[in-house]
Amino acid sequence: GMTVDQIIRRIYPKDKDLWPQIKAKLIETNPSSFVQYSDRLIPGSRLKLVDIRRIYDQEQLDPKIKVGYVARLEGNATARDLNGRVQQLQINSQIFEGDRVETELDARVQILMDDGAEVYLKEDSVLKISEYVITAGYDKESSSILDLLRGGLRKITGAIGSSALANYQLQTGLATIGIRGTDYVLKLCKQDDCTQTVSRNDPDAKLHAVVLEGAITMTTDEEVQILMAMGEYGTATPEILVIEEETPVPVGFLNQQEAQQFNDTVPQKMKMQGEEKSSNAWAWIVGVLLLAVGL
Repeated sequence: GMTVDQIIRRIYPKDKDLWPQIKAKLIETNPSSFVQYSDRLIPGSRLKLVDIRRIYDQEQLDPKIKVGYVARLEGNATARDLNGRVQQLQINSQIFEGDRVETELDARVQILMDDGAEVYLKEDSVLKISEYVITAGYDKESSSILDLLRGGLRKITGAIGSSALANYQLQTGLATIGIRGTDYVLKLCKQDDCTQTVSRNDPDAKLHAVVLEGAITMTTDEEVQILMAMGEYGTATPEILVIEEETPVPVGFLNQQEAQQFNDTVPQKMKMQGEEKSSNAWAWIVGVLLLAVGL
């Protein structure tokens, strides 16, 4: 008393997408079991069933190279790998070369890289691990190339960034960061309003940077470059790179811990400048005395 549709649903429950084809094939295979020009079964007739065989194409996946792992996580963050697969990040989730790491609003993630570097990705941010190669001795074949596509981060460099031979770059679209062992914070803001996060291609994007330890260079595509030392705050737009000596750091750029650490660097910077001036003054005095003795 079952209809052909009921039979198909009962026998092929996992092949819903093929039910219309199965029905047509059943009628074609069992012409004497159906009322002519109809899909109605003849009572008492037998059916020869359709054999379903699926051929699955083997997906070609690019090999993935682990470069770090998630050490801390607040909120929701994901990583899209070079095969386009997305994983919801958790503590101890592995990070691979080519991954695009993204944080949602009110989310933050700390990544420990295999060379000892630390990346603190801020909320509503996107970072791509474009290239990460570690070689013995961290020679010229070693490289760390990261792309900040949106938002901000804090980066404490590891062995690659400390090596004079390795290739280290953090690209932001407005300037490329190059360093040799340091601790710094970057954020792409809507001009000077760092409560608003933007992407690097936003026409109002402006890069803000502070150095908490060591030094960095900021270089444009036109090879214009500035050097920023500990305690300095700089900005970059498509038109200009500048060290902001009088401008305060905007609200929303640094978190509380970063702001405290940055403020602590200012007296150290002034002390270093004072020592340099004192040294120059003594050199001038000694020079005058020597000149007097010579006369």
